[in-house]
Amino acid sequence: MGWKGMAIGGYLGSIFGGPLGAILGAVLGHKLEGAAFKGGRAGGSGGQRSSYASMSSDNRSMVFCASAAAMLAKMAKADGVVTRVEINGVERAFQRLGFTPAARRYAVEVFRKAKDDDHSIYDYAREFAAAVPSTEVRELFYEILWDVACADGAIAEPERLILQRILSPLGIRPEWYGYFASQRLGERAGEPVRDSLIDAYAILGASASDDADELKRKYRELAKKNHPDALRAQGLPEEMVGKATERMSRINSAWTTIKEARGL
Repeated sequence: MGWKGMAIGGYLGSIFGGPLGAILGAVLGHKLEGAAFKGGRAGGSGGQRSSYASMSSDNRSMVFCASAAAMLAKMAKADGVVTRVEINGVERAFQRLGFTPAARRYAVEVFRKAKDDDHSIYDYAREFAAAVPSTEVRELFYEILWDVACADGAIAEPERLILQRILSPLGIRPEWYGYFASQRLGERAGEPVRDSLIDAYAILGASASDDADELKRKYRELAKKNHPDALRAQGLPEEMVGKATERMSRINSAWTTIKEARGL
């Protein structure tokens, strides 16, 4: 994130009407050393709601960073208390996202405010979904929530419920919970991981009853939408490109698994 100088949250805060706008205004309305956004008005004016994809890259990064920090705060406090282990897990998530030191300071400030405010993680999820039209970007964010939930080597029941219930507010497919539960919880519990072919169909949003032509169509459409360059065009912050590349690899691997199983 190339933020410099002073961050002023009036603009960004004004284009989001809910909890995300409030926290953007509260945090960005103060001087954050070494952090700012460029570009001033990114495609909107006054109270007019702006398209996330039409914002400058720095403004998109700020919106994504605030959303990530707020929802990670709610996830960390899901069991009633934020532990040092959970804080370390959140900090590692910020590092994996490539946040600069200035961006991490900003995220930490959002985290502190959000963990004690009156809004739920679902309030933030709904506004994030409304702001970010790309389903693929929202699905990548869901994976980050899993990273944090599993950071301390176990997952509490309140965290599990959040991961189940947040799919609808985020506007993503319910199959993703089953996939990540198999990969993360099955391995941690020492249970057999679900059949890789079942997961391959889930990743492609396909069914074992689909014929070869339908499977190819779904794979090609998914690969096209999830290519990192395509996601950049939809407003994916640079901090998420690594995650996008990982997901593209999973899509290709799933297609290979299905082709081998069917002899295509």
